[in-house]
Amino acid sequence: MTVRVNKSSFNIREKLSELERPIGLKGSELMRAETAQEARNLVSAGRKNLIINGDFKISQRGNYTSSTNMVNNTYYLDRWISDHGNTVTATFTHITTNLPKQYRNETNNGLKFEATSSNSNAYLGFRQKYEFMSHLDGKFVTISAWVKSNKPAVIINYDGSGAPYDYAQHSGSGQWEYLSYTTFINSTTYNYFDIFLINPITYSYVPISSGDYVEVTNYQVEVGKNATEFEHRSYGEELALCQRYYQKHTTSADYRVAAIRSNGGSTQGTIQYLYRTMRIQPNTSVITQPSIKIVRQLDDVTGAAYATLSVAAKNENEYHIVASIAQSGASQILAFNAVYAFDAEL
Repeated sequence: MTVRVNKSSFNIREKLSELERPIGLKGSELMRAETAQEARNLVSAGRKNLIINGDFKISQRGNYTSSTNMVNNTYYLDRWISDHGNTVTATFTHITTNLPKQYRNETNNGLKFEATSSNSNAYLGFRQKYEFMSHLDGKFVTISAWVKSNKPAVIINYDGSGAPYDYAQHSGSGQWEYLSYTTFINSTTYNYFDIFLINPITYSYVPISSGDYVEVTNYQVEVGKNATEFEHRSYGEELALCQRYYQKHTTSADYRVAAIRSNGGSTQGTIQYLYRTMRIQPNTSVITQPSIKIVRQLDDVTGAAYATLSVAAKNENEYHIVASIAQSGASQILAFNAVYAFDAEL
């Protein structure tokens, strides 16, 4: 038995022209992707920026909108720690700036640091410690940022054990430049993502002159070999990420009322509060001692509350505020204001 199959004709020239469409290298890779996850990795889809506060908009410790003396190994803007070698001195500033070209109308927060002394053998910069290195072990990551500097010795880079030393370098033009490069991660320990004024070849000291400066914004680290557009998260989400490592609470704008009872000659009472869960049990400190006032005296004991507070963390999501009372035996309802901080940085 003979079976005939008929198919409508087509223009072979048109079909051949379709083979010449410019799908590009990435398009070819995407077409060859065998899984949805592989396709997402190729186009860097989904939540991507591993850096917290990469656009420098969160600053719980202070506003720093005017030049502030830069102390080595100190956190200022959230998640960014200072690092400089030898006796060079510097200032830093929390800035706002407009990026060039297609970003011209986008106002960004940023970080600026500037040398205020000269040294023939020093380095200067900021870095972010990354917590979950085991998630990146054996993967390529791409680091990118907008950088502006008057010194051709400014780099962004990954500084970690077991990694090939590589970097992206600014030209020193005094203009904004977009820097990016890809590196391979081979480590599971705490490591750093840096913005440094440093010798880019040897990753060591470089001559620094007073007035050498660096500005940086939109610092991004993402899995894969592509540098993509910076991921702007909402202020609330970015703040929550930062508060895993540091929180500052203030009641300085008003008074909070709490019942404090002094029992059996004790001179202290405890108020318990809950706060956002942190990485570990935090170190605590009272930044500004409060003013305390008595709302109501419950016992027939005269005397005012002694105006000091101490703060003790019970675990990673609960702390106690302890207010001292001047006279034993007094039961009082107090109101207080204060500024206190919780630090669980790496």
